[in-house]
Amino acid sequence: MSSRGLLSAWPYGRSLGLAAMVQLALFAWATSSGLGGTSDSKQYLHAADTLRSLGYMLHLDGTPYRYWPPLYPLLITACGSLAMLRVVHAACLLGSLWLWSWLGRRLLLPRGAALLPWLLAFSTSWLVVSKFVWGETVFILLFAGYCVALFQWLQTQRTGWMLAATALGVLLPLQRTIGLFLLAGVGAGLLLWAARHWRRLPSVLLHLIISFAGGLAWNYYALLLAASSVYAPNRGWTQLMVSMADYGYVFGRWLLPLLAGWRAAGPAWAWALLLLALLVALWPRHRFKSVATPDHPAGGVTLVVAQPLFVRLLWAGLLGFVVLIMVASIFSRSASGPHDSERYASVLFAPFILLVLRQMQELPGQRMPRLQALLLGLLLAYNMLRAGSNAQALRRTPVLEWQADAALSFPAPHGQRVGAAAQ
Repeated sequence: MSSRGLLSAWPYGRSLGLAAMVQLALFAWATSSGLGGTSDSKQYLHAADTLRSLGYMLHLDGTPYRYWPPLYPLLITACGSLAMLRVVHAACLLGSLWLWSWLGRRLLLPRGAALLPWLLAFSTSWLVVSKFVWGETVFILLFAGYCVALFQWLQTQRTGWMLAATALGVLLPLQRTIGLFLLAGVGAGLLLWAARHWRRLPSVLLHLIISFAGGLAWNYYALLLAASSVYAPNRGWTQLMVSMADYGYVFGRWLLPLLAGWRAAGPAWAWALLLLALLVALWPRHRFKSVATPDHPAGGVTLVVAQPLFVRLLWAGLLGFVVLIMVASIFSRSASGPHDSERYASVLFAPFILLVLRQMQELPGQRMPRLQALLLGLLLAYNMLRAGSNAQALRRTPVLEWQADAALSFPAPHGQRVGAAAQ
């Protein structure tokens, strides 16, 4: 990379490295007392214990493990201790930061690309899920890798990148069931594109069939074992409005300093309207032009700043996830509320912020450069303050104590009323 970087006053490589150090410092501080847990965590750890001792995974009640996908307990088994799992969580955070920043340099103009690593480093959603024995941190990394591989395939049409995207696509729903929702949204966008480029249709269809296969097979297995106890009406269709309000609040809070009590105080329809407004506002209507970048040592090299197809695929993944998880909250045993919603939506933070930055750079920067700088500065300052506050709160959270094949200690109550949604 050129010594000048993308911004003469803010060399990109140094900025990215410093953002990674800040992210790691926040994680180290928040988890200095250890990893926390909820009832989900207890089930993960028990599944890992039974896998090591019996050769198969069980729930605490002695029934076959089925309510969550199998990949995370397998990872816990391989780690053997929470100390090693903490290292894995830290590596996943750093990997996700690097992969999304890599995409940001290819999808955003220089100012937005330079700011993205810092917004990710100060992501409260990422920080909170990394504190707990939850599968989201690994899930975030898998989705970041999937997006990079898919982007590279769209750019180069090389089979190797499609194979990589397919392998990661298989792992997504085996880490978190909601990976199926991401695949559904991105897959719908891919199919619409492939329908107009029919030579790519076989590759896209094969990719989606294989990617969905693992997750669907696991859910079929869980359905056969648990029947209606897994998929049954929760609180009826009124839950749809509640879920819309929860995700409207969560997405709004990623951008604005909304207090924790405002979700309950405000009417559900108002937060639902905010969700719809944000989805409409983030739709990538504009097409970027190629611009000259100083990133190449030879200079004068023209690169595509953003590929409209891939940006729209990110939006489709965002939409598919939100719609399907709201429907799932009606017909499944999954938890709901702003606390759980922010946990589940943590995988969307990076694409959401990337789409926000993309739309902000569409503002008339030539006429209002100070407005752009002010908005970006406020967004960064808000996320910085929120992350710092939550890191301190998470440090005081009760922690789990676990060693492979040892008895479990589980002081934390059920529920996720900590960190992101509580501060």
